[in-house]
Amino acid sequence: MAAEDQIPRAQANPEKTKKRKKPKKDKWGQPIAAAADEPAVEQVQEQEAPEEPVAAAAAEVGEGAESYERGKVVASGMPYTTTEEEIRELFDQFGPIRSLQLSRFPDSGNFRGLAFVTFESDEVAVKSLELDGYKIGNRFMRVERCRITASSKRQKKTEFESDPEKPDGCLSAYVGNLSWNITEKDLRDFFKSSRIASIRFAIDKRTGDSRGFCHVDFEDDESLEKAVGMNQSELRGRPVKIAYAIINRA
Repeated sequence: MAAEDQIPRAQANPEKTKKRKKPKKDKWGQPIAAAADEPAVEQVQEQEAPEEPVAAAAAEVGEGAESYERGKVVASGMPYTTTEEEIRELFDQFGPIRSLQLSRFPDSGNFRGLAFVTFESDEVAVKSLELDGYKIGNRFMRVERCRITASSKRQKKTEFESDPEKPDGCLSAYVGNLSWNITEKDLRDFFKSSRIASIRFAIDKRTGDSRGFCHVDFEDDESLEKAVGMNQSELRGRPVKIAYAIINRA
């Protein structure tokens, strides 16, 4: 009898175990046959989830490889009293500078401690990063590569690549990206190979300061063509934008 008692007990245990799994039913009272598959689906989703940020990070790295302007660095954190000559002398030790652009406050035209330095080569620009952390006065300057943003790409395309066509009878040129302290004499010396009739500076009516561009009227078509041919030539450390002036026929 002892042996017979042991046999039903051995058979009863797996039945009880099966009964413990059956209580899981759907809202219609039917057993959920695929209940065991659900964790597997969740595991697959958990494994796939980390791939998204990895792919995004890889995309950022790929974009970052081409997100710097060639040969250009940004120097920030300088004292407001720093002069253009001091900045040029500081960076000129690494190699020839193609252009130097100082950022200024729009209301006063004073230096705001930020400058853009463009070198002749990308290698020289990388070397100039050694100035990162350099102390000027009581401040530490920061030097880093100049990134290309989406807005700067659009601006570069529209401002420096898409020039307006020459209107009939046009004898005027738009001259932009000028230094804040540029004078009429500077422009006449710059266009010394052309015959200038007049120069009209764009002035801020509120402050009376220059807006950084002007219109130059020439006496003949030959002088105008010579001037437009000087587009992107450097004037006071800045590449000057020169294009045919658009005539408003309102």
